[in-house]
Amino acid sequence: MKEASMMRLIAPLILLFSGTGPSSLLLVSSQQLFSNCDVSSYYSTLSASPTQTSRDEMHLLLKFTHRNVLPYTSDNNPDVWDGLLATDTDATGQLVHLIYGNKYVAATPYDSGSCDSWNREHLWPRSRGISDSGLDNTDLHHLRPADCNVNAARSNRYFGQCGTVGPLASCVSPAHVEAALDTERDAQTFLPPADKRGDVARAILYMDLRYDGSEPNTLDLVVSDCPESVPDGAGMGYLSQLLQWNLEDPPDEEERNRNGEVCDNWQGNRNPFIDYPELATVYFGNPSPLPQNGEGYACSGPTTPPPTNAPSPSLIITGVIDGPLTGGLPKAIELYATADIPDLSMYGVGFANNGDGTDGIEFTFPSQSASAGSFFTIASEVVGFEAYFGAPPDFVDGSVNINGNDAIELFFNGQVIDVFGDVNVDGGDWEYMDGWSYRRDTTNSSTLFNLDDWILSGINAIDSCASNPACVNAFPFHTYKNVIVSPTPPPSLRPSRQVSECCASSSSVLTGFNCVMFSLLLIIDH
Repeated sequence: MKEASMMRLIAPLILLFSGTGPSSLLLVSSQQLFSNCDVSSYYSTLSASPTQTSRDEMHLLLKFTHRNVLPYTSDNNPDVWDGLLATDTDATGQLVHLIYGNKYVAATPYDSGSCDSWNREHLWPRSRGISDSGLDNTDLHHLRPADCNVNAARSNRYFGQCGTVGPLASCVSPAHVEAALDTERDAQTFLPPADKRGDVARAILYMDLRYDGSEPNTLDLVVSDCPESVPDGAGMGYLSQLLQWNLEDPPDEEERNRNGEVCDNWQGNRNPFIDYPELATVYFGNPSPLPQNGEGYACSGPTTPPPTNAPSPSLIITGVIDGPLTGGLPKAIELYATADIPDLSMYGVGFANNGDGTDGIEFTFPSQSASAGSFFTIASEVVGFEAYFGAPPDFVDGSVNINGNDAIELFFNGQVIDVFGDVNVDGGDWEYMDGWSYRRDTTNSSTLFNLDDWILSGINAIDSCASNPACVNAFPFHTYKNVIVSPTPPPSLRPSRQVSECCASSSSVLTGFNCVMFSLLLIIDH
């Protein structure tokens, strides 16, 4: 059996792609194998911000940046065992985290077939549409270490609560004596630990988005509330509960770090549902209510993924002000439409006061359309706003009674898509009392507040100002610019000077298919 400390020193194999799938293996050594894996760079080739990108375009990004495929087991080269020892161990590398036990155990030895240690769990079971020879079989985004016995207890059950389909009386909790106490199972379903349910959900949603059956030995994987109706036995459930788990258990630092490690050093692609959890609602819709009395979800035939032309979030927060006039007026926020919006009533705003957590949606826009490039202001009242800015606000609502230590949430179809500040923190380095904050040009919405995306006036910066036009430190009213990056081919498909010279040279020993493979290696290596 290989030692983890030794195998981590071996560079993974690069699997190069032809037009339709993997075609050749070449060995390349690098400390960090893949570039453009940080969040800002990875999504930079999209034609819009990630939360506004179509499902088809996001699928292609995941597909063409999936630049390395590990062997499932290998005595000589890095394999899935080695990948999991890099992605799921503690800081010392001596302990590995078990997904269903929600605990750490010794990383080595791992299971050798006797089921006396941990083994490799496919969150999307192999018996539900994954072959032994497809790329999906070794995709680290859905592979996790698990106690061998708990893995067997889970088997190929769908993810969900007991009683989803069938009698609640058959429920076993915990799911196994070696599983976490808050797990459970019945004949059809398996419930993971509460603080890993979001992790599981985002891995399953990734698999549905990543694999459409267009690559060798893969099927079109579909997550559904009616998985038994999915063609070719490639269905996984239950979608509505997974969507709910995504909301209740958002990504933590451990999950985000794992996503980066998989991209940086093992596969070259990211799971966008970890980076942008709100994409789950954009691509899959809202969860249906839990079934009652074990009757399951309403199924009327084969299920299909949602249409890719479903409305995407197209509104972002661009500014917030806590004014200098009597009573702290004006109190207002500014928003910007990044694309045409057919119905603004899909959006709402909430204001989290004094770090007491989210208050949910407190203002909902009226049912009206909006054009790309439009700005909207929502103020707590009219008189103070008009006195300071010289024009009335677009909307007025008393919920905008914010002080400089209050966070703001923007909702789309009931889910948070953008934030200013931290709803659980009373002010901090983003505080704007008697001042303002304004979004930097070209930055876009995010459910994770990033101070670097904002310009802050500083506390009390406008305390002596009587109006915005006369203020030295004026609020940058309606100045945000949203520059959309033009779509470009994925990095692994862009030609290079070496490519052209190689393939154009009549004397080159690398011709035809071999030249293409050599070219791709040069591109990736650069």
